[in-house]
Amino acid sequence: MLDRKTAAPDAEELRAAVETVVARLHPDQIILFGSGARGELSEHSDLDLLVIKEPDRGDGEQHHRLTCRETRREIDVFVSSGSQAAAGREYAGNVRGRALETGRTLYTRTGFRPIETGPTYVLDGTERVRVQRTRYKPDRAYSFLARAERKWGIAGEPRRHPADRCENLQASMEQALKGLIIAQGRHIERKHDLNALWDDAERDGGRIAAARNEPDLNKLSLYAGIYQYEDPTDGTPETTWDATRTTGADVLAHARSRIPALVNETKERLKTRARPGNGDRAAGP
Repeated sequence: MLDRKTAAPDAEELRAAVETVVARLHPDQIILFGSGARGELSEHSDLDLLVIKEPDRGDGEQHHRLTCRETRREIDVFVSSGSQAAAGREYAGNVRGRALETGRTLYTRTGFRPIETGPTYVLDGTERVRVQRTRYKPDRAYSFLARAERKWGIAGEPRRHPADRCENLQASMEQALKGLIIAQGRHIERKHDLNALWDDAERDGGRIAAARNEPDLNKLSLYAGIYQYEDPTDGTPETTWDATRTTGADVLAHARSRIPALVNETKERLKTRARPGNGDRAAGP
């Protein structure tokens, strides 16, 4: 895992973020998700917020990057209508579905009926059972794989600055690992931490055929979105590139070969679960 201090955002930081978003976007509902909702906010993390708001005529789903003046924290805002947000539960990995399933509401406009957030549990005898509301589409793994291929190609361009090459290598590995997770029909719980994503990818998908050096991957993880922040890199991009590029190539090759089989396995498993009498529930944590 990344060797950086993490914590939950405090009440004052959330208040400041809400005020920033309300003043700019006039939302109906604001939902916190991602590292902030998990209590894993680091010094360089942004706050992930889903804003529910009926769009202006002609507008679709929007994405904004804001900066809170009080805290200087970057805020990653996804704007969605109520119907778009509800449709987000249709498949795992969708940012709206992830926000509704794992997030919590920070703000609701007076008179607006908020969309329910968080997982739902029921009692089955003495067992607490989680109601599975998200349908999984493992085929989405192929779009993650395509992004991994594209980022790998950019990382390999010899004239790029080493930090830029590390950023694209990190993105390639991140997308390949996320593709492996989606192919298994599961949510993506981690955003940029390559070691955490690696653990998640191996949970049900088998061992990844690549050499893994956790300290080197921790360094590479720091290059995620480096141009969004004030130089959070490890300061030695040439060394980090040399230490991790072979692993990146092997992870991508593994994803190419493994994702098609995982997708097919997941589809068969979901067919079995969907048969009459099997229900649509999964055991809670």
